[in-house]
Amino acid sequence: MDRRKFFMSGALGLASLVGARSVLANECKVGAEPAGKKVAKNKERLDYVVNAADAKSHAKYKAGSTCANCKFYKKAKEEGGYAPCPMLANKYVSNCGWCKSYAAAK
Repeated sequence: MDRRKFFMSGALGLASLVGARSVLANECKVGAEPAGKKVAKNKERLDYVVNAADAKSHAKYKAGSTCANCKFYKKAKEEGGYAPCPMLANKYVSNCGWCKSYAAAK
């Protein structure tokens, strides 16, 4: 292997490590529920799940859909990764969650 190929393969290996790390960093983490707030529970209404990864088998679910990027999620009132959602009677939902009323924010 000549010097050029050696450095090119090293650069490609480094790039793949950085790419894998960024994918893992984007994985959603569900935090603790906000104290004193009404929080929606799994399968309570509208097939809501606290972690969108649990909705993969639902026919309406599309990869990348979470409460955090839904138009109904009230980001301005967010507390520790939870915010009220009018689709679930203004109960607090996880930013990692998902329900069948999901609509992408514009």
